[in-house]
Amino acid sequence: MTMPSFPPEFPDDPARPSGPSWPGRPFPPGGSLAPDEADPLRDRLLEHRIILATGHLDGARASELCARLVTLDAAGEEPVRLHLQTPDGELEAAFAAADMVNAVTCPVQVVVIGQVGGPPLAVLTAARRREMTPHAVLRLAEPGASLAGGGATDVAAREEEYRRLVDAFYIRLAETTGREVDEIREDARRDRLLTAEEAVAYGLVHAVVARP
Repeated sequence: MTMPSFPPEFPDDPARPSGPSWPGRPFPPGGSLAPDEADPLRDRLLEHRIILATGHLDGARASELCARLVTLDAAGEEPVRLHLQTPDGELEAAFAAADMVNAVTCPVQVVVIGQVGGPPLAVLTAARRREMTPHAVLRLAEPGASLAGGGATDVAAREEEYRRLVDAFYIRLAETTGREVDEIREDARRDRLLTAEEAVAYGLVHAVVARP
């Protein structure tokens, strides 16, 4: 089955290499595809129900991820493999993506590649199956806040919503791992790094990806 074409995965990511030597990139260097320009690699990934998400997870990137999940969900019930390499992100964007992972009918399997940390951990915990490559790393970190601008009432409202989301973030991690919320908060304050094996022991992933 041939899947429809999509815009490139997370375009204009300043963190990604832009040269032609980067293997397996799901988008061309330097920006978006033209509307009529084909990307056989990207289409091949989608045909195999694979999504590659990299870089800082902001609102735009979360929207792209949600669009791909919805489209693949509509195309069939087979599992979707989400390869995640998002070292940081925005809390609201991460929850939007995590809620979509929960909402789709097809099972979503997350494979952590590189580093995933901070708010994007919420996306990881939403998956039915969670794995890491042997040299991947998880970073427990306090979600950052952007409360500047507006009047005192607006700032207070945003601060209240931020605190609510932070609490929900730690509760989600606690429910996934079986650990106490206070323990996870303390680990996040210390910016704790977990290797793949440590992440399995911590309860954030099910297994380390093994060579077939």
